[in-house]
Amino acid sequence: MKTDEIRTLEKKAAKGWVANETIEYDGWEMRFGNGYTGRANSVSVYEDSSKRMEDKVVYCENLYTSKGLPCNFKVTDEDKELSKFLINRGYKVVTPSDVMILEIDEPEDKEEIYKHVVFSDEPSEWFDPYFAFEGFTDEKKIEAYKQFHANTKVEKLYVTVLKDGKPVAVASCAIEGEYSLLHNVIVDPAYRGLGLGRKLCLAAIYKSKELGAKYSYLQVIKDNSVAINLYNKLGYKKIYEYCYLKQNK
Repeated sequence: MKTDEIRTLEKKAAKGWVANETIEYDGWEMRFGNGYTGRANSVSVYEDSSKRMEDKVVYCENLYTSKGLPCNFKVTDEDKELSKFLINRGYKVVTPSDVMILEIDEPEDKEEIYKHVVFSDEPSEWFDPYFAFEGFTDEKKIEAYKQFHANTKVEKLYVTVLKDGKPVAVASCAIEGEYSLLHNVIVDPAYRGLGLGRKLCLAAIYKSKELGAKYSYLQVIKDNSVAINLYNKLGYKKIYEYCYLKQNK
């Protein structure tokens, strides 16, 4: 992908997981979410700079320090100059990830895919199984995640797969125009290996198409081989990479 296409998709992805505070600074966006998740607590590059890089980095570092947070940058494989500068400054690479995309076709077996699947545009009943499957027990973290969902203003889709009447797999989507971000994909550990992840993803993909999306895209950590294998089988293709560069304090 070209640099401007990557930045456009990065902007869309940011709208699918919205921090409590964002600050624009000379083509960069700083996000603050009380330290919960890299996506909500990092700097992204959306436009070419007019200011000197070192001055901008110092400005960001000082602002994150004032909020009691380390300064993290989310950099794609197109941000080579910034990445080199930060690594030379002592930043460490965290969670290298792939961005994958799928052009959505019309399914032949939608009725079967949707069987035992519940869709919603709000997460009130979706949260409990999601937090349980993720093993979240810290109330501050749970409230922070709920706030990120509340902050998200693009169209949202929550997907729950049922087995014997109880939730066993969940995912969500953030839809803007032709693009649907598939994220928060998780299967109850007690029910893994039964093909529920595939069913969950397909249901999310095709319901997104009904809501106007032409493409489904996602972000997956590089060492998550199980998820990457599933996404490859579903037809997703890698289009670029990103990682977080974390200030070493």
